[in-house]
Amino acid sequence: MTLPPTDPTLVAARKAALRTDAPVHPVGDLQAWQSTVVFAPHADDESLGCGGLIALLTDRGQRVRVVFVSNGAMSHANSRKYSYNARAELREREALAACAILGVPEQDVHFMRLPDGAVPRQWHPDFGDIVTGLTDQLNAWQADTLVVPWRRDPHDDHRATWEICRAAADRYRPGVRWIEYPVWMWEATNVVDLPRPEEMVVWQLAVAEQQERKQRAIHAHASQYAGLIDDDPTGFQLQENMLDHFRHPTEVFFEDATKRHRTLTDAYFDTVYANSEDPWNFATSPYERKKYAASLAALPEARYASGLEIGCSIGVLTSLLAQRCDRLLAVDISEAALERARARLAGEVHVSFRRMTLPEEFPDRHFDLVVLSEVGYYWSYGDLDRAIERIGRALNPGGTLLLVHYTPYVPDYPLTGDEVHEAFADQLPDFYAIRSERADRYRLDVWKRKGGAAGASNG
Repeated sequence: MTLPPTDPTLVAARKAALRTDAPVHPVGDLQAWQSTVVFAPHADDESLGCGGLIALLTDRGQRVRVVFVSNGAMSHANSRKYSYNARAELREREALAACAILGVPEQDVHFMRLPDGAVPRQWHPDFGDIVTGLTDQLNAWQADTLVVPWRRDPHDDHRATWEICRAAADRYRPGVRWIEYPVWMWEATNVVDLPRPEEMVVWQLAVAEQQERKQRAIHAHASQYAGLIDDDPTGFQLQENMLDHFRHPTEVFFEDATKRHRTLTDAYFDTVYANSEDPWNFATSPYERKKYAASLAALPEARYASGLEIGCSIGVLTSLLAQRCDRLLAVDISEAALERARARLAGEVHVSFRRMTLPEEFPDRHFDLVVLSEVGYYWSYGDLDRAIERIGRALNPGGTLLLVHYTPYVPDYPLTGDEVHEAFADQLPDFYAIRSERADRYRLDVWKRKGGAAGASNG
C-alpha cells in the first residue's frame, strides 16, 4: 500500500532519514569558505538553523556576515506595550546579541528590514529593486558562499528569502557556492516540503563543540523564547518540541545534487584543451612548480618499480614522476592532452600513455605508486567511490598513494578537493596515512597500503 504524502508515519520517517542517512561533512572543506553570507528570514533563524556552522566558521577565523531579511515586527502583532517599531528595534537588538555569541561582530550584521509576514515574492513589483540592491552588496562583499533557508521551508517569508537570494546570486555569480538549511521543514506535515530523492545532496555538520553557544544564541532571542512580550497571548513563541530539532550534535544542510551526480566528460576537457595549449598553466606557474616539488618530496620511496599517474594532462608532472619510476603509465581522458604529453616525454621509453575514462576503465595491472593530482573533484560522488575502490585494489602491498588537490571551490567541479581526500580517508581500510599537509591552495595526503615493502611490480 502506498501511503499518502501527508501520512504522519511517512513524513516522520523521511525526516528521520535526513539525519540518519546523511554523511558528516568534512570540516576541512570549510577552509574555502572565506567570505560566507548567511541569510535569515527572521531574527532567530540564523541561530536555529545554522548557529553551529556560524560559530565553527568564526572560531576558525573565517568571515561570516549575517543578513536579516524581515524586520520581525509581526511576531506579537497585538502587543500594546511594544509598538510595531519597538518590536522591530527589539528584534534587531536580539539579533545583534545572538550574533555576538556566535562570533559575528556588529559590523558584519546587516538588516534588510523588509515587512515581516510579507517579504516580497518574485511576482511582487518591489522584487527587482530588492534583488538589485542585494546583488550590489554581494559584489561589495566578494561573497564566495551563500547560506540560505531551504527552498520549500513551509513559511512564505522563508520561500521569499530563497527567491530573492537565488535571483541575486544568479546576477552576482551563477556558480557561487550555495548551501540551504531547514528550519520550518522539521515541522512540515507533507513530504512535498522535504527534499525529493536525488534532488539535493544532504549532509550534516558536527557542531557538538558549538552547541552550548548555539543554545545561548537561540535564548538571546528572548521575545521569541522567554515570553518577554507578555501582553499578546496570540504572539509567536518557540515551543520546546520545535526547539528539540535544533539540539542535535549535528546540523543538516542541503546542496543542489545536479552537479554532484554528474562526472565531467571528455567533451568538457576537449573544449578546455581546444582553447589553450596549457589551460591550467602547469608549465609556467610558480604555484604549480612549488606544488610539484612538494609532491615529489612527499613520496616516501626514492624509487618505484611501477607507477600510475591518473589524469596526466600535458605531462608536466609526468616528466618529474618519470625520474622516480622504472615504469610509468600515464592516463588521461583527453586525447589532445595526451598528444602534448607524448611530445613532452618523447624518448622516455619507460613511460607509456593511454587514453582512459576512469573509473569505467582502469588499467589491468598493479602498481607500487599511484598519483591522483588535481583529478578527483571531476568525478561525481558515485564515480569517486568506484575510483577509490579500484585504486585501492590496484596498489601492491606496501605501495604508495599520493593525492594532491586544489582546495578552493570551483563552480564547474562536482566536488571539492577536501571532499575527495576525506572520501579516500573513509574508504581505504587497508591503508594508513604517512603524511598530510595543507598549503595556501592545495591539500596533499600520502597513504601506504598495509603489507610488504613496495618495489617489485607484478604488472
